[in-house]
Amino acid sequence: MSAPLVSVCVPVRNAERFLGEALASALAQPLALELLVCDDGSGDGTAAVAASLAARDPRVRVLRHRRPRGVVAARNALLAAARGPYVAWLDADDAYLPGALAAQVDVLERGPGVAVVHAAAEIVEESGRRLPPWRRPFDGDAVEESPAAFGELLLANEFVTSTVVARRSALLAAGGFVSVGPSSSDWDCWLRLALQGAVAYRAAPVARYRQHAASISAATRATGARLRCDARVIRRALHLSPRIARQDMQWSRRARSALAAKALLAAGDLHLRGERRAALRALALAARQRPDLARGLARLARASASGDDYAAFVASNALLDRCAGALVGTRYGDALADRAAPDPDWEATLRRIARTVRTITPPDAILGTVTKWDPTLLRLSGRRGRNFPAAAYPPDDAAAVAHLEEQQAQGLSHLVVPSASLWWLDHYAGLAARLRAPLHADADCLIFDLDAAA
Repeated sequence: MSAPLVSVCVPVRNAERFLGEALASALAQPLALELLVCDDGSGDGTAAVAASLAARDPRVRVLRHRRPRGVVAARNALLAAARGPYVAWLDADDAYLPGALAAQVDVLERGPGVAVVHAAAEIVEESGRRLPPWRRPFDGDAVEESPAAFGELLLANEFVTSTVVARRSALLAAGGFVSVGPSSSDWDCWLRLALQGAVAYRAAPVARYRQHAASISAATRATGARLRCDARVIRRALHLSPRIARQDMQWSRRARSALAAKALLAAGDLHLRGERRAALRALALAARQRPDLARGLARLARASASGDDYAAFVASNALLDRCAGALVGTRYGDALADRAAPDPDWEATLRRIARTVRTITPPDAILGTVTKWDPTLLRLSGRRGRNFPAAAYPPDDAAAVAHLEEQQAQGLSHLVVPSASLWWLDHYAGLAARLRAPLHADADCLIFDLDAAA
């Protein structure tokens, strides 16, 4: 077999149900490639899936760790075995879109100063159904020179791993992958890679990124471990790159402000999940990054502890706005400012919905509001209730219906779906069927009587 142009590297552990789709999507790419799979001590049928494909296609090579050694060891083993001048990373639960690799490689072939190219991705749930897209770093294709790319990447990991194609020489010069804990080792590598050359971005999606409860990202985010790993990445990046950091003394403060903002967002998510101690640890991390936020963080902690969700929401947004103030002129800062900034149109819509709720529902109603964890509608309506969902988005129809029934068993009597959240009823068709006809419908919202929908 002649030397490949691209080495597609797939680290995998216990991903039997997704692996076949991922590997097939790589082999369907119309260019000279080798497909390297490192089975990191799987206990399911992963090894059999990989071995079966290797027996049928000479482009496939399988490495295997007899015992789990972690994703960092798997990635480094794959990098050491790669023969192509370009290395593509594909997670075992994701899949390439047609023509993805050729388009990515073309960017590297035409740009000798580009060390790595990444791209947009389609976001899907476990079953493969499309989810709303993530915010993209650029509206169109772009090439960002090394210092600027490093500075932006220091604030937020903009790479979706399964869209990344890099020069093998640049990956080796960057030192490969280093463990910073159960998460974020990829971000740590991308930062060092951004010091090797320019970073290119393609706005057209090149892969499907699958969100599911068993992923490393989901597991580490749910416990707060990801946040702690992110803090290690920032410390390492600033320590390993003193020459770059000295060029702009604001980078350290920006990085700490971005990390404080992530800690605030994580604290809110952990609080909703009932992980109170982990939420407090996240707030403590925010205080270490930005000691000047201590008073506001104390107010937020008191509001959370007393169960005053609205006061906690207001305090959190004020703190996020202060973090955004230190990030003016950066992509993460722009995204943060958009999130924290008041939206007069949305606030007016909420006031109209609240008036409708007071008219349509009885005073003792207990509402579920599909408002992405914003308690403002509950506050304005003068009704008891909670945000829906109470924690993370349900992974599928069955989970959405089960969550609704669980909340109804705990007293939920009505569900309010603002116009901005109507996509829920398209996405969760089973939930829409369970709700049946609304009690009220207008341009602002739908209101469902859950007792009538039973």
